Amino acid sequence: MAQSDFAADRMWAKKGSGYGMLFHGRSARTGWIRELAGYWRELLFWMLLLPAFGALGSIRPRRQFGGLIEACAFLLVAISSTGKLKNLGLEFAVWNRVDRRAAAACSVAGLFAGGAIVAVASLSNQPLGTESGWNKAMLAIALGPVLEEVIFRGYLLSAALLLTRRLSASSSAVASIMGVAIVFSIAHLTTHGTTPLQLCCIVLTGCLYGCIRFRYRSTAAAALAHAAYNLALYFSYWSGISQ
Repeated sequence: MAQSDFAADRMWAKKGSGYGMLFHGRSARTGWIRELAGYWRELLFWMLLLPAFGALGSIRPRRQFGGLIEACAFLLVAISSTGKLKNLGLEFAVWNRVDRRAAAACSVAGLFAGGAIVAVASLSNQPLGTESGWNKAMLAIALGPVLEEVIFRGYLLSAALLLTRRLSASSSAVASIMGVAIVFSIAHLTTHGTTPLQLCCIVLTGCLYGCIRFRYRSTAAAALAHAAYNLALYFSYWSGISQ
């Protein structure tokens, strides 16, 4: 009788451990899902930005319209997430909040820089490189600045500061800003018809965005200045001031 009780106890113990392992496995899965759900802002940031970028660059009107909806949704997420993107690598993007005065200053700086470049292009009789079509304008003004600034003034500038950390603070900042601006201009060599004068202007504007990123400690501020700059170029194109 005692042996049968002992065997029954062992059988229930095995079942209990099996139930415990099953419960632990379910708990681990739900914990992973819960942890992933905590990154919803970061996930939405990339899941909306990259598809919207590809859709707006499409030649199909229906796909472009879908990209417009995705772009609007992304902008809502990006604006509401300033200062809150701290995971999945976006902590290095420095997507921090800027106040209204800083936002106005960044916009004015971008518009002023755009006006200066338009004047240079007109005097030198060179095109600005703007492309026709509302979808191209949306890419250049709304999405392009965010993606480029996150990559260049976010990730690359953070990496440059890390590599130059043994220099003094001012030397590290200057070297990082100028180095990333040069890389920024080199990346634009993929654009057909880019002239040496345009590359010089890209280096200068890249330095401007880097200074804004340092001044306000925010890549969002640099993206805002970049968007205002592109808006000035497109305004001159739409008004017939430049090509």
